[in-house]
Amino acid sequence: MPALIRDDGGSLEYQVVEPTRPSPDRLPFIFQHGMGGDRNQPLGYVRQIKRTTLVCMDARGHGDSTDITQDRCSFDAFADDVVALADELGFNKFVIGGISLGAGTALNTVVRYPGRVAGLVLCRPAWLEHRQTDRNVAAYELIADLLEHYGTEEALHRLTTSELYRGVESESAAAAQSLRHQITRPKAGINASILRRFPAAAPTSSRDQWANVAVPTLVVGHLDDPFHPWDIAKTYSNAIPSAQLVEVTSKDRDPIAFAAEVDAAISQFVDGTEWKSA
Repeated sequence: MPALIRDDGGSLEYQVVEPTRPSPDRLPFIFQHGMGGDRNQPLGYVRQIKRTTLVCMDARGHGDSTDITQDRCSFDAFADDVVALADELGFNKFVIGGISLGAGTALNTVVRYPGRVAGLVLCRPAWLEHRQTDRNVAAYELIADLLEHYGTEEALHRLTTSELYRGVESESAAAAQSLRHQITRPKAGINASILRRFPAAAPTSSRDQWANVAVPTLVVGHLDDPFHPWDIAKTYSNAIPSAQLVEVTSKDRDPIAFAAEVDAAISQFVDGTEWKSA
């Protein structure tokens, strides 16, 4: 895979998927993964895109990219990396999107680089203009503590026998699985600071900034997920002037329907919107 080399020496691997039916009026779509994921997550979310160049990058501390450092463990730094990738690929304007943490990165990008972004996709957003809920922050802090003190097997055992984990599992099996993945993913311990810093931060500082987002926006959310609450998706759709909200089936209720509906919503939005490239 090609890699973007940043000014601090960080190496960020990315993948470009060219369209099967290219159209000259399509703008490229940079689609970023969630916390603990890698570029394969967004690549798996959208399989119906046919007319648009799709780009997915492993964020710092994820996948095959360089490990995280404290000075680059922020939404600003992740958004700066996205814009640097766009520069590397010669994209003057692009559509930006993301899943969960990637949605926060996408929102930060459009707020701080409005002249570069033509469209926005917020898939299963998990942050508002403040830190996540106390329970969610505590869950990720617990996992970071376990990763820093124990091996993978013992950390997983201590997580899954904790009262906090059992509470999450009682609400959503998919959310519980995502917590386990934060321990079992490659290089989880080396990059545990991600679990401390991001849940306690926010992509933007004010809701007033969302009202200035002047590009077509798609917000995708669903019920029954304590880490990606439906109310967050609704809040964004109400605050961003041109946003449309799509509710999809939850992963717990029907994972096959969830995957198909997310794919259809995002692919249709990206391939079907007439983007303004000027």
